[in-house]
Amino acid sequence: MGVRLPVRRAAFTLIELLVVLAIIAILIGLLVPAVQKVREAASRIQCANNLKQLGLALHHCNDQQGRLPPQAGTFAGAYYAPLFFHLLPYVEQGDVWKMAAWMDYNGHVGGPPPSAASTIHLGVIWPTWASVNVSSNTWLRQTRVKVYQCPSDPSLGHGLDWEPGDASYAGNFQVFGGRANTNSASDWDGAARIPGTFKDGTSNTICFAEKYARCDGTGEPGGTWWMRGVYHGARFNAPGCTDDSYPGDRLSAVFAGGRGIDGTAWLTGTASRFLVQPHPFLGKPGPCDRRVASSGHSGGMSAGLGDGSVRFLSASISGATWWAACTPAGGETLGADW
Repeated sequence: MGVRLPVRRAAFTLIELLVVLAIIAILIGLLVPAVQKVREAASRIQCANNLKQLGLALHHCNDQQGRLPPQAGTFAGAYYAPLFFHLLPYVEQGDVWKMAAWMDYNGHVGGPPPSAASTIHLGVIWPTWASVNVSSNTWLRQTRVKVYQCPSDPSLGHGLDWEPGDASYAGNFQVFGGRANTNSASDWDGAARIPGTFKDGTSNTICFAEKYARCDGTGEPGGTWWMRGVYHGARFNAPGCTDDSYPGDRLSAVFAGGRGIDGTAWLTGTASRFLVQPHPFLGKPGPCDRRVASSGHSGGMSAGLGDGSVRFLSASISGATWWAACTPAGGETLGADW
């Protein structure tokens, strides 16, 4: 019987190995952009759905209250609150709305978590800096409302002391604050109604637009926070005390007009046209301008219209067409780029 010789197995040469690695690298390079496109498409759909829910909420509110909420003000049983607080009951967040009746009278901006020992029930709905979400014993201002957050917003989670209560959408001041109040630092109630104040048509008027949760390009920290625009609320403090933001300031969910208590003036006219992916959003100075709407999507921005529909606006839209769509009763003609 002959001796069996060991079988010599073929192995990859260095060149073959490098070729395989190169092929894998090429495949990954082709796959990653495709995956990113799929993720962005899903995020864009979710963002549009959020805006759709906000549009439906507006109509529900209008049917129940006979008018729309103010950009900031007293409305429907709630005192001195911003637009997105007033919308809570109409986006299935009525329990969060009710939490504004609870306040920690020792609470202050950037302070420790609320204490059960110093939390009291006010007997009225009045959101303040010191309002407590008693369901989780956290500050109300830090309550996440998913419908207010766009998954394509890269600035989410970069807030100051409001996370995860940051937001990715803002209200059109021309609609909710009113053109007559554009330069006001006190009156932010435009007494809007559907269809009464939409002389140009609800389908031709923007009510909501995307806006980065954090945007520091013009200097001080700026951005979007659904509960920004409230009084301090500490014990014995009266309106006008330190840290009041009512009716709004540089962190308020607003675009296309309005003047904040801190002097912030949101841009109007053609200069107010939205920004697309203004990075770095934390740069000071930088391309991100808190005075205008801003989108994390490539190629444009989603906007919610007065008829409840959602439209994707191209990044190439003209400033004139944009502003014509912002004014509910300006009498302008929308351009072909609408």
